[in-house]
Amino acid sequence: MMKNIFLLIFFVLPSLVFAQKKSIDVGKIDTKDFPKLKGKLWVKNPEGLDLNNVKFYENETILPVTFSDKKIADSIPKNKSILFLVSNSNNSKELEWYKTILKNIVSSKAFNSGDKIAILPYYQESTRKPFQFASESIIFSGNADEVYQKIDSLSLLPKNKIAQNQFHLAVNKALELLEKKSLELPTGIVVLANDNISRPTFQGENPVERSKRLDVPVYNIQYSTNSKQYETKDLCEQTYGAFYKSSNNDLDSAFNKLNIHLSDFIKKHVGVVYQFEYQTSFTKDGLSHTVKVNSQSDQTTFVINSPKKSISELIAENFILFIISIALILISIVVIIILIIKRKKKKKIKEAEYQAHLSDLEITQSESDRKLAEQQMELNKIQQKRDEELVLQKQEQQIKQQEQEDALQFQKMLERGNLPWFEYCIGNDKGSYQIASPRLSVGRDNSSDWVIPHPTISRRHFELNFKDYIYSIKDLGSSNGVLVNGNKISETELRHGNVIQLGELILTFHI
Repeated sequence: MMKNIFLLIFFVLPSLVFAQKKSIDVGKIDTKDFPKLKGKLWVKNPEGLDLNNVKFYENETILPVTFSDKKIADSIPKNKSILFLVSNSNNSKELEWYKTILKNIVSSKAFNSGDKIAILPYYQESTRKPFQFASESIIFSGNADEVYQKIDSLSLLPKNKIAQNQFHLAVNKALELLEKKSLELPTGIVVLANDNISRPTFQGENPVERSKRLDVPVYNIQYSTNSKQYETKDLCEQTYGAFYKSSNNDLDSAFNKLNIHLSDFIKKHVGVVYQFEYQTSFTKDGLSHTVKVNSQSDQTTFVINSPKKSISELIAENFILFIISIALILISIVVIIILIIKRKKKKKIKEAEYQAHLSDLEITQSESDRKLAEQQMELNKIQQKRDEELVLQKQEQQIKQQEQEDALQFQKMLERGNLPWFEYCIGNDKGSYQIASPRLSVGRDNSSDWVIPHPTISRRHFELNFKDYIYSIKDLGSSNGVLVNGNKISETELRHGNVIQLGELILTFHI
């Protein structure tokens, strides 16, 4: 993932983002000095390429390209994660040799704060028995104490078991396990084991293919100089790792080699970059053109966005045509000006005639509008008088209906033999108020049926209504609200004995 981040940063604009599977790619194309082009060639192999074998093709034509010296990218990841595969052995000297290298390398400057380490032992008793890892999951840790505990837990195989160091199978299986994880850091595999003693067989990808696809290089440190081998060194080199076989089990030499490899791991992991430049065969046509790049190991393409020709360049290429065009344009402008002048004169004459005719129409229309306005005023007065009469009739009818309804409801109020009343208490003032109407408005305003001139009473505080033997009270938007039996209400039914509070006024309702 960190490798991908580096590539995004390195080739963010205006070039392509390198695909993970490629071993070469091109980006950061500069067309400022077109037709001279500049760009950067990225190479996954940390050792670089034989640039004599790198060919640029435009329309299948090979172009002469100049390359600068290779450079390591400036923006590189800070940390790495390393998986150590350790072959279990029944040889105590060999196992202690590997454990010592591991402990020394973990405490060395090859690992920085934030680096991650995983230890995974493996063995295969024979080619007829299944290959085994000590665990089917890889757990990386940045805690040195945890890593030392893992190293100390490496144990010898029983003497009656002979380990078969299936190096390639172990690497391939470890790559499968790494693929299941989300690798957040540049990752590598270091195998502490001798070479294979038999030719391995693979189903699907072999370790070299899988290593390149996952971008996980493989390193190998060997204890014995007498081990047989099956292309182990080639595997390490093809995955951009390294191979070291100790001489006479030289511990210091093996540690130093591994320390150098891991100290340079991240720089090697991000690959190298060459600055290049060449003269393109494409012209300034404003189109996009594809350029193919081939090396012995891989190929890629990139796109050139050719600029358009400037106005001065176009004029220089077509000078006679430009002069003719200018002359035609000038003639056209003169003809157009003459036609515009003639048209303006005709337009002024027509406008004067039209204005005279329009003035006559305006006088006629004005007189007509005056008469129409007078007629409309008379009609409005008649209609207004009719509307006022209808409103008065409707109001009289509503008042009559309300009086009839009030009389009917008042009769229902009297059916109990007495009229309801309020007992009131406000400060030291106490008394009662008889309710002699089915509708009673209460407030500080003189328009209220019951005027209570107290500052805690709103101008229109509440209204009491009686309809069909039911009394109800409604808050008229008062400031202090209406509480019935301690509960604030907007409208509710009143029953005998209910206590109503309006500011400092306390009312008790009686039927």
